[in-house]
Order: sequence, then C-alpha cells, then structure tokens
Amino acid sequence: MTARRARITAIIAARPISSQDELRRALAEEGFAVTQATLSRDLDALGAGKQVAEDGTVAYVVGADAAFDTSVPNPATGAALARLAPDLLLRAEAAGNIAVLHTPPGAAQFFAGHLDRGAHDGIVGTVAGDDTIIIVVRTPHQAEDLCRALLSLAEQRSQL
Repeated sequence: MTARRARITAIIAARPISSQDELRRALAEEGFAVTQATLSRDLDALGAGKQVAEDGTVAYVVGADAAFDTSVPNPATGAALARLAPDLLLRAEAAGNIAVLHTPPGAAQFFAGHLDRGAHDGIVGTVAGDDTIIIVVRTPHQAEDLCRALLSLAEQRSQL
C-alpha cells in the first residue's frame, strides 16, 4: 500500500467522505496532489465503495483489512526498502541507541512495517506514529549505521 493509499484509508475512516472531489481536496490539504483518475484507481485498489449510513448520508467505506495491508515484497532482499526509502524517508537521526526517522504524513506505519519484517541486524523494534518512526537498536553505533544506510538508500534513487 502506498503512503497515499494509507492516507486515503485513514481519511475515509476518520470522517464521512461522500465524493471523490471531497477526498481529493482532503488529500491536497495533506500535500498529496492527485488526479481524479488516480484517485479512482486508488479507491478501486483499496476495495472502497459507497455505503448509506443510518442517517441516510452516503459515504465511502474501506474494508477493514485495507488499513493493514503493507504489501511487503520479499523483505529479505532489501528490495522493499530500496524502493520505498527515496519516496518515504525525509530525515534520519541517531539519538543514543535509537534511530528517529521522519516520513511524509501517513507513511510512518507503512515504512516501519517494512523495517519490522526485514532482516536488519540490531533492530529490536519500531514504533510509528503518523510521520515519525522510532527504531530501538542495541547500540548507538548500530543506530548511526542504520540511519546512514537508510539515508544512502534514499539518496541513491534520487540521483538517478
């Protein structure tokens, strides 16, 4: 699931959204510029549909499993992080045995899921909010190495 689709799921879950235009405006407020065609494809991919509420209003709903689908493509290869880091990693900083990563709004849990499922030496665990990930590792050296490695991945694709 892309960060945009994660935000679509979160927005639909947070408040009634009755039209694609209303959803597009909500995404734009969060920095996601999207066309109606892309939004339509995203809603289809998420399995979103309209449902009539008890009060008679019509709003989009997304299946419960969509919010948790992280679509992890073989984490052992590191391909997922190499593909995601350029788009999702904004900053990384070590603070003792903790690495703090910053992502666009709505992307932290998605990115942290890939870190959790990967074969990364030293990672004890991750905690993700909306746009920040805290990664606990065993030593300060491992935190610095992790930040350097992730920033390197993020910079590689941006130079292409």
